[in-house]
Amino acid sequence: MALAPCVFFEQRGRVMFGNVVYYDKKKIDEYRSVIKGQRNLEVEEYEVSNDKGIQVDLKAFGADAKASKTYKAKVQESLLYNCDEFEKLLSGRDDYFDFTQSSDFDLMTMSRGVIIKFDGYIKVPEEFDLTQTIDKFKPMLIASLVKDNMDQTEQVALQVFLETSDTKIPVLIDFDEQLMCSKLISNNMLVKYEDMEEYEELEVTIIARITSGNMVNARKAFYDPLKDFMTLNRVMRRSIGGRTDGLYEIYADRDYRTIEILAIYQ
Repeated sequence: MALAPCVFFEQRGRVMFGNVVYYDKKKIDEYRSVIKGQRNLEVEEYEVSNDKGIQVDLKAFGADAKASKTYKAKVQESLLYNCDEFEKLLSGRDDYFDFTQSSDFDLMTMSRGVIIKFDGYIKVPEEFDLTQTIDKFKPMLIASLVKDNMDQTEQVALQVFLETSDTKIPVLIDFDEQLMCSKLISNNMLVKYEDMEEYEELEVTIIARITSGNMVNARKAFYDPLKDFMTLNRVMRRSIGGRTDGLYEIYADRDYRTIEILAIYQ
C-alpha cells in the first residue's frame, strides 16, 4: 500500500495540506446513510451542461447566440473531501462530539455508540511487530502446512484461512487522560505498516465511534492475534495447546475504552 496522495482541505478557516492515513469507507458510507435517512448512491460519472450567453456580431447572425456544451465527467475520489462532508453531516447531532473545536466535553460520561473527533497520537504495540513479521512468511507457512495426503477440501480451507487479508492492527491512543484501544482493518490502511512508526510522533486527527460502554479492565486483552490477525474461530483457538512469540494476546498497561476508528488524517 502506497502513501495517500497529498491534498488540501479547509479547516478552522485556513487551508491545510495533509494525507489520509486510514479510511473505513464501508462504515462511513453506512453511517452517512443512517444520518441522511436514505440509501447511498454510488455515482460513477456526472453529465455536466455548460450554457453561456455570448454576444456575437449581429450582422453575421442577426441575433444573440447561445452556446451549449454538454459532457460527461468521471467522479474523482477525494478521501479528505469525504471526511469533511461526513463531519458536516455529523455537526450539530447529539451523538457527535468534536474535541478539536471544544474541550468542554467529558469523555467519561459518553455512552457507547457516539462518534468523536479529536487530535492525538497513535501507537502500535511493539509486541505486534513480530506478529506482522509472521504475515510476510505466510506463503512459506502455507507451503509447509499443506500436505499431499490432505484431501482437496482441507487444502483449500487451510489456504483460504491463512490468506485472509482483512487482518487487524492493534493501536493505542492516549487522549484526555484516558487510554483508548482500537483495531485498524489492514485493507483500510493507506500507508504501509512499516511507515506507521513515523506517525507515532505526528499528531493526527481521528474520527471514531466509542464501542465500550464503560472502562475495560486492563487484565482483559484487547487484541488476540489468533482471532484478530489469523481469524481463527473459538474452537480452533481453544484447540491450540501453547502459543509462541508473536501469537500472545496483547494487553494495555491500564484500564481503557475501545473505539472503532473510521478515519485518520494528518
